[in-house]
Amino acid sequence: MTVTKKKAPRRWTQARQRTFLETLAQTSNVAASERKAKMPVGSAYRERRRSPGFEAAWREALAEGYARLEHTMLERALLGITRRVKKSEDGSETVEYSDRLGMALLTAHRASAMAARPGVREEGENARDWLARKLAEMHRRLGEEG
Repeated sequence: MTVTKKKAPRRWTQARQRTFLETLAQTSNVAASERKAKMPVGSAYRERRRSPGFEAAWREALAEGYARLEHTMLERALLGITRRVKKSEDGSETVEYSDRLGMALLTAHRASAMAARPGVREEGENARDWLARKLAEMHRRLGEEG
């Protein structure tokens, strides 16, 4: 008879939380973030319920992920997209992004993304100035991250 040892449950260490949150900010994908942190799928939700600090950091990371998506969608809406058409004979590939999917994601998650953000407009700021400031902040933040 073979005795099978159970694996010890993995614990959410500071390093695993950091990996999870960084990946969540990049992807807005909980399951992928758990895998990257080498944690079982679903365990992050338990940790979020258990730890108020982790929950707050989760909300912030998720808001960052959706800010990245929103930044891309805003740029496309304001500047348009240049598409190159290449013949498949040369083996090259093109990547196309679905604006419809991006907008659907923003619509579905706008409330949770906005919950972690500070006030929308500064006093006396019109919509055009607010948008310019927001895009400049996003460019700065994305530039700092490489």
